[in-house]
Amino acid sequence: MSELQEGRKRNRRLYTRNGDFDILKAAARYQFLTVEQTAAAAKRNVIAVRRRMLGMYDAGILNRARRDKLAPYVYFLAEKGSATCVERGYLSEPRWIKSKSSLIVSHDLEITNFHLVLEKALHDAGHTLSWEQWRGATRVQVETDAGMESLIPDATLTIDRKSTWHFEVVKSYESEYEKGESNIEHKIFLYNEYAKQSKEPFRVLWIFPTQERVLRLLTKIEERFPYRRFYFTDEASYKRDILGGIWWTPRDFRDAVHSLFEPKS
Repeated sequence: MSELQEGRKRNRRLYTRNGDFDILKAAARYQFLTVEQTAAAAKRNVIAVRRRMLGMYDAGILNRARRDKLAPYVYFLAEKGSATCVERGYLSEPRWIKSKSSLIVSHDLEITNFHLVLEKALHDAGHTLSWEQWRGATRVQVETDAGMESLIPDATLTIDRKSTWHFEVVKSYESEYEKGESNIEHKIFLYNEYAKQSKEPFRVLWIFPTQERVLRLLTKIEERFPYRRFYFTDEASYKRDILGGIWWTPRDFRDAVHSLFEPKS
């Protein structure tokens, strides 16, 4: 639904206020945020942040989208907001998004949810986190028998500046990539090929909506990809204990669970 259909007009003559900078800093860091998430990150009152983010949307500093009429808006940087973030050092280069399909809002918001939960858990445990999710920065090229293919993780992260992970959120059901292989299986294949070609070791975190879907996929791929390189869990488990023994791998999911730091039987 357009803003005109909602009865709103954007006033591009509005400008950034000093109080907007912590909102912009959060948007630069997490990319997609609800008002409540922004208020928590900025340590500010939710009502005041909602009012100001609406003003920043009207001013063309932020853009926004939502899954449907009942869902909350998710805000992200517009070009004007990106320019301010670069000026203030929140971004190293201009990055913004013009619009976002309602079909992928819940997927992108789940990336933010995971980022926030992981960041807090690592901080509380004395660890550090570096995070990158802009598509241009995470994209890699993988050589396959079919030629060069692009692999774009939902995010790439490093824990304690030494342990590198790629990150994938799966919301929709599997679709057929080619005969006998789903789109998810093909992405796992690309990661596996990339691991052979990459000079730096890495692992891949996968988040699925439910444990049932995790175990169904693991049963399907355990013979083709019998590796501990791929870590899988569900949304409820990571929100409950993200650093705990909640992760399964195709190599040993029938017998063991793992944490992000060490195996746990």
